[in-house]
Amino acid sequence: MDGKVDRMSLPDLKGWLPVSISRHTSEPVVDWCRMGKRRFRESFFDHTVQTAMQEPFSLLFRHQLPLDSLIEWQERSPGPAPSGFIFHMSRCGSTLVSQMLAALPGHIVLSEPPPLDALLRMDRRGASDEQRIAWLRAWASAMGQPRNGEHSLLVKLDAWHVFDLPLLRRAFPDTPWIFLYRNPVEVMVSAIGNPGMHLVPGMVDVTTLGIDQGQVLQMPQAEYIARVLAAVMRAGLEGVVSLGGKAIDYETLPEGVFSSIAPHFGLSLSREEIEAMQAITAYHAKTPSFNFEPDSETKRRAAGEDVVALCAALLDPLYEQLRRLS
Repeated sequence: MDGKVDRMSLPDLKGWLPVSISRHTSEPVVDWCRMGKRRFRESFFDHTVQTAMQEPFSLLFRHQLPLDSLIEWQERSPGPAPSGFIFHMSRCGSTLVSQMLAALPGHIVLSEPPPLDALLRMDRRGASDEQRIAWLRAWASAMGQPRNGEHSLLVKLDAWHVFDLPLLRRAFPDTPWIFLYRNPVEVMVSAIGNPGMHLVPGMVDVTTLGIDQGQVLQMPQAEYIARVLAAVMRAGLEGVVSLGGKAIDYETLPEGVFSSIAPHFGLSLSREEIEAMQAITAYHAKTPSFNFEPDSETKRRAAGEDVVALCAALLDPLYEQLRRLS
């Protein structure tokens, strides 16, 4: 995994960001895109990058450099460590939280960035924990450099990244973090209707989930989803207890962003900033062209007896433990 970049040949990457990492080549490469002053305001990291890549300059010019270009650029132009991490069990308001925080001009907010996931997965290519930690710190350093006068970097991770919490805590021991969760019945109804990638068999290592490999393909969809969610909730619960995180219940949102999340991340909000964040709550976080409509009661009514039984057996005890910690 050695791919040192000659310091003399490293281009000036000011205004460029490491937006993707290819793991499909013999040596992984970092794709640097010129982002200029473009902010990450869309619901997801990739949406902003795709928009930027449609510009003529970005289509014609890019830097594809070895992984260690991240470390070389950090040494030349160091940026801040993340100011906050958002972990979650999925379908529990994490996009709303990240969109509210992205309304603050002083903060860079990255929502489920694939480059971070690629770096976490580099152990499958033989990278040591120490190498991954160095790359993670260097990638965050590049992403957190102010392009519009920002002073902090906040990152919302994918739901399965809670399993990488111990490594991320080693990489960023001083970064505060939260774990968002929600009534399991509501999450189950949403997940069964439109399962996320991590809820599809084969996308998450079943040994991490505590499921026997031979049982996966024979397991009903609802049971598999419930077991994955249970593993995510358990990892979040254990992390909150032992690694200093804060559990946040979906039911407290959006007010919980002001009363719990902002103070935990060390954010002091002005009246204007609060008003800008409150304006976000009127719209659907993932599809801002639609107004937000509460759906908790609708989801609970839509749950079948099998879903309610699975939640009672596998998820509700974890939910109650998280609520007590909140």
